[in-house]
Amino acid sequence: MKKHIPIFISVFIIFCSLNLKAQDTIVKITGEKVIAKIIEITPTEVKYKKIEFIDGPTYVDYKSKIEFIVFSNGLKEFFEKKEEVKIVQQTEPTDYFKVQAPKYDNKIQDWGSKYRYQNISLNEKGVHSILLASNDKKIIGLVGQAKDAKNLQYIGFAGIPLGISSYFFFLRSLIYANTSQTGAIQLRTSDLTISAVCLAGAIACPVISGVARKNRKNYTAQAIKKYNEKF
Repeated sequence: MKKHIPIFISVFIIFCSLNLKAQDTIVKITGEKVIAKIIEITPTEVKYKKIEFIDGPTYVDYKSKIEFIVFSNGLKEFFEKKEEVKIVQQTEPTDYFKVQAPKYDNKIQDWGSKYRYQNISLNEKGVHSILLASNDKKIIGLVGQAKDAKNLQYIGFAGIPLGISSYFFFLRSLIYANTSQTGAIQLRTSDLTISAVCLAGAIACPVISGVARKNRKNYTAQAIKKYNEKF
C-alpha cells in the first residue's frame, strides 16, 4: 500500500496543475481578482463562471469595470477605458436648444397600396377602424358599403367551379349525342343548356367581382374624403 502512495500524490499534483492551467484571472479596475472560467466576451460584457463553483451561475461584468484578463494560456487582454459623456444641463434654455416633437395632422392619405395616418402605415382594415370611430353617420354608411362590396368580391372564386361544370356538361352532351337520319350529330339539349348557363356564370362572376372591387375602393375613398374634411 505504501508503494502506491507516491503514485497517488503524483496524479493529484498533475491534476491540480492541469486544473490551475485551465483557470482564467479577471482583474477589475478596483484591484479585485476573480479566478474564473471565461464563457464569452461580447463587445460590452464579459461572461464567466467562478472556478470554485464551475457548475454554478454565469456571472456578467461590464468591460468598463475590468482592467484586464489573464487567460489560462498566459495571454493578457486589456480593455480600453471609454470616457464618460457628461451631460451639461442649461439652466436657462433658449429656443435654439429646445427639441420640438414632430407635429402630425389627422388627415388620412393614400400610401401606395396602403394608407398613412399620423405617420403610421395602415391597411384598409385599420383605416376603417379610424373612420368608424368618427361616429359620423355618412362616413359609417360608406364604410359599410365598402365592406359589403368586399364580401361581394369573393364571388369571383365561383367562376372556377362554374367553368369546370360548363366543360363537364359540354363533354357529356357529346357523349350522349344523337345522330339524325341525315347523319348530322345532334348534341344532348339538356346538357348543352346547363353547360351554357354555367359558362355564362363563369364569365359573369369575375366581372361582378371586378366591379365590386372598384366600388369598394370608391366607397373607402369617399369616406376618407369626408373624414379629412371634417377632422
